[in-house]
Amino acid sequence: MRSFMNRSGVIVAGLLALAGCKEKKNANGEPTSVIKRVEAERVAKRLPSLGQRVLEGDAQDLRAAPDGTFVTVLVDAIKPTIAGVPPPMKQGALWQVSTNGGKSRKLGNGVINMPGGSLITADSRWVLFSAAYDPQQATGELYVQDAKDPDAERVRLSVRASYFVPSDDGAQVAFVERGVLRAGRLPDGPFPELAGDVSNAEFSSDGRYLYFRRKFAAAGGLYQLDLSAAKPEPRRLIDQVTDYTVLRTGRHVVTSARAAPSSPTLQLHVFDVATLKSVKLSDDATRYRISRDGKFIAWRDSASGTADRGVLTLAALDGSGARELGRTVNNFDFSDDGRRFVYRDNYQELARMGRDPGDLERVGDLYVLELPDGAPKLLARQSPNFTFAPGGSALAFTARIERPEFTRRLLLYPVGATEPIALRDWLYEYQFAPTGETLFFRSDCTREHRSCELNSISATMAPEDKPKKEAEATYGFRLSADGKRALVASAHLTDLTYDIALQPFDGGERKLIDQYVEWPALLLSTGGVAYLVKEKQRAGVYVANGL
Repeated sequence: MRSFMNRSGVIVAGLLALAGCKEKKNANGEPTSVIKRVEAERVAKRLPSLGQRVLEGDAQDLRAAPDGTFVTVLVDAIKPTIAGVPPPMKQGALWQVSTNGGKSRKLGNGVINMPGGSLITADSRWVLFSAAYDPQQATGELYVQDAKDPDAERVRLSVRASYFVPSDDGAQVAFVERGVLRAGRLPDGPFPELAGDVSNAEFSSDGRYLYFRRKFAAAGGLYQLDLSAAKPEPRRLIDQVTDYTVLRTGRHVVTSARAAPSSPTLQLHVFDVATLKSVKLSDDATRYRISRDGKFIAWRDSASGTADRGVLTLAALDGSGARELGRTVNNFDFSDDGRRFVYRDNYQELARMGRDPGDLERVGDLYVLELPDGAPKLLARQSPNFTFAPGGSALAFTARIERPEFTRRLLLYPVGATEPIALRDWLYEYQFAPTGETLFFRSDCTREHRSCELNSISATMAPEDKPKKEAEATYGFRLSADGKRALVASAHLTDLTYDIALQPFDGGERKLIDQYVEWPALLLSTGGVAYLVKEKQRAGVYVANGL
């Protein structure tokens, strides 16, 4: 762990260089220099913490169970001393930490912070993890821990697993051991051998079927196993598969596959789960998206030989009603309710305003259409990004504006509106509440976007509605499930830690939880907050409840 002085030195040096710059007035209307603000922060008295330390040590990779009753962390994790591992990879001891006063326990050593390291099942019952992970072989000892029984011992499922995945309900697990696919019920199985030369696998949403892809040395075929059969037998769908999606509707599987091992292009197929009959949609698909209701599919074919743009086609999942929408499309998506489709055409890379010429911004002309057969409507030229509200009530997006002066603008396009509504220029971050009812965004930023106003607006706003300022001096935020409050972080001037607070959106006061903590912190589904502290004298995992 780096010391406080090491982490803060670069920031303080930069602030000293700005000492002569004119500063805005503070919240009390008094002008203050950077030097004075830095010194005030250094000598400021610590306020009482609402969090309690539940595990001591140098912790990272904080993850919360869906029900919020526990978190997992890696303690004393370091980068493996092996050439070629991904730069973000860390390896340490995995701990399960209760958030409601229960025991903490170490689950295993040598667990990584990357995919394939550990996960919590959707029902919050089990923690699956790969201990003694070997980065060179990409294998480890696979264990399962009953997270709800404080006295339960971990159960080893495999001595050398390269892949594992639970079913949607958390009742089953499939894993690959030395190329052999096994699957069974947690925690004790049995886990019979189902197939060999396997790379990865995925359950259907109801857990009845297990799909797996063989290694390319074994033709890379995609297969289906009916786990309800007394003796499941693999049924082949297609060979040379590079990617596949098992739709959660349970009726179809979509694959990208080469026509031959040496083929440079990918065919796009849709398979019926019951019959395994397929429809080929494309001979040259580089990307595809499927509507959440499983009714529509869109794919991008390579038109210019580049991997990041191409011809966009939209069709029903069986291929009927196919129509071309654009020739140089980059990204595209469906709204959650399957009623709208959005895409960016005329994709290009432009230099960011005021930045190094090599710092490029990816933009495109943003179009939206109503499904199934609405005409595309142009919303903005040179749009850098977009997002749909959960449930599909609105589309939020940004636009690069160059005349009469350069700016970045946030716009909202609610369902039923005739035109997008401009909200604010020079925003930094935006996201919808999980309910889809409200859009939150940070704007009017200072200190290189580290201190911004947090604003909100109804996703179904009228043109005359104005955003509401919810909080000041915000670096980041995490919204509650009901969208009625947020965990917000305020950045320090002298280091890379943050003060975190709970901000209600009903007019209540912000409640400071702790100071000098790591970000991001987690807003638990129980209403509490879990976070990490790296300071030498109080390092560890903290939980604040009763907020």
